[in-house]
Amino acid sequence: MNQSPKKWTRGLAVLAGLCAAAAALPAGAESLVTGGKTGTYYAIGNNLRDFVNPALEVKDSSGSWANVEDMSRTKGVTLAIVQSDVYSSFVQLRDSKDVPEATRREYAQLLANLRVFMPLYKEEIHFLARKDDPIEFIHQIKGKPLWMDVEKSGTYLTALNIYSKLFQERPNAVQPFTNPTATGEDEGTRRRRSALMALSDPAYYKAYPKIDVMVLVGGQPLALLEKSVPPNLKLLKFDASQPGADKVLQDYRQADILKASYPQLGIPGSALPSLAVDSYLITANFADPQRNQFIQDFAARFCNQFGTLQERGHAKWKSLSWQPGSALPPLAAGWQYSDKVKDRLASCRPTATATAQPSACSPQDRVTGLCR
Repeated sequence: MNQSPKKWTRGLAVLAGLCAAAAALPAGAESLVTGGKTGTYYAIGNNLRDFVNPALEVKDSSGSWANVEDMSRTKGVTLAIVQSDVYSSFVQLRDSKDVPEATRREYAQLLANLRVFMPLYKEEIHFLARKDDPIEFIHQIKGKPLWMDVEKSGTYLTALNIYSKLFQERPNAVQPFTNPTATGEDEGTRRRRSALMALSDPAYYKAYPKIDVMVLVGGQPLALLEKSVPPNLKLLKFDASQPGADKVLQDYRQADILKASYPQLGIPGSALPSLAVDSYLITANFADPQRNQFIQDFAARFCNQFGTLQERGHAKWKSLSWQPGSALPPLAAGWQYSDKVKDRLASCRPTATATAQPSACSPQDRVTGLCR
């Protein structure tokens, strides 16, 4: 990571590790950090509040990296939604000689206390390029201007990790920007649409940084690509036979992006070979027994309300990596399940209820599939 020692020290000095994190908190003060307000993570978080525990505070965030830091640095953050590759990225920070020794020790303690509450769903990794660019594969992006969103976002982390494993160097990352003509309910959506515009027509948008490849991470179909993808763009393929691919597959798995998800992109055949990363709902080992009890109670409520989540929540509740009644699946390297919830989830037998009321849903949220 190209961060100066001064930057690592600033803001991370309070990263004292999760064992000692937070004094006893009053009941109902627990919160969940998610993602941008128009994204699936935020919708999933709202479902957990609406149907599992109304006292849970749902917070938006800039992404997985920031969420892990919040688990230690922000009072009351007891749950977070992250991509599974955040663990390996923090391991790299822990072991990097470019990071101050004191900060590396703090990261080691942080990693030792993170736990998985439950696996959620896989998220496909989309590498977009112009159709007039001769490249067809992800392993051909070396040296190209790469848009990977803002630092500490989940997309940034994933793109950086994949690029580093393929080429053993840092990418030529494009600094994110916002075109004032780009629309969207939040800054993240406007930023991504701005990048799509510049990628599609660099001659017209020459006032903005040049982009040759854009990375987007999320469960297909991404609403952004369904609604506003320019017709002159294409998706790049992953070739598992190329050098470095074996290292990539240590943190990611092969996955198909379906033609039916993005018919306007002209995917040949029925699917395009790509990559996916798992998403997890995580918690931690806390020193405060009251917070640990909250997690145990939350697991019980989750099991009881799972049928309602599937019936009335986001569509992703129907395509989880795990379903109650089945064995908990293996986790990505480094992760382990929370002892506070593992047995309860393993014996989970949900009963559908219909007593909770969902939060207000705007017409635009309905169109993009964020709620019903």
